[in-house]
Amino acid sequence: MTRVMIAGGFGKLGLAIQAGLENSTFEIAGILSGRPHDSAYPVWTELTAIDQTADIFLDVSTPATVYENALWAIAHDMAVVIGATGLTDTQITDLEARATRGVLIVPNFSLSAVLLMQLSELAVRYFPDVEVVEAHDARKIDAPSGTAVLTAKRIAAARQQAPTPTSDDAARGERIADVPVHALRLPGYIAQQTVYFGGLDEQLTLTQSTTSRAAFVPGVLRALQGVTTLDGLKIGLEHVL
Repeated sequence: MTRVMIAGGFGKLGLAIQAGLENSTFEIAGILSGRPHDSAYPVWTELTAIDQTADIFLDVSTPATVYENALWAIAHDMAVVIGATGLTDTQITDLEARATRGVLIVPNFSLSAVLLMQLSELAVRYFPDVEVVEAHDARKIDAPSGTAVLTAKRIAAARQQAPTPTSDDAARGERIADVPVHALRLPGYIAQQTVYFGGLDEQLTLTQSTTSRAAFVPGVLRALQGVTTLDGLKIGLEHVL
């Protein structure tokens, strides 16, 4: 079986992944966590304490630890799947240069989120005026989300016409590649993203949402299945679909 080491395995997503890997072709080699937990698997609170090997390092931890974890996993000859956000462009470039096996950065494991980005790339060819609104749980650390950032960048890369100039007032959101992005942080939300397109007397709205972290597990399994076939670093779940 393919052995997987999980960083952040006791967060809400991490627990969903643990359940999702049961009865799969993957074996959990151990879990890296910020604090001790009772578990059927080995649990480490420091990278230096890890005494197991694995084929894949899966990181769903925090922005504060993701880069250091990835460096460690690459140095220990593992393929890497990164679901945690927070990597800077400079850090991504560094990981790309260091990668000896597949490294897959997945801003969102939701299959509907991947489709939303692809549909947005198509729509922006005809509707260059676009804004992104994303909503997550109030405790989410980063804003805007990594998914929203990637969505905006992909929209900008596919846009063939300049958008209509608008105000840059504070309430207009953060501009990412000249796409306004608005982040909502509210109790009751897991993950939701809406992309609004406006044209002459018409509008197009694309929305995806997840109501449980179990929705991310099929994407996690696809990422684990595909990362070992990759050559170097890739960003986006679509590279293994």
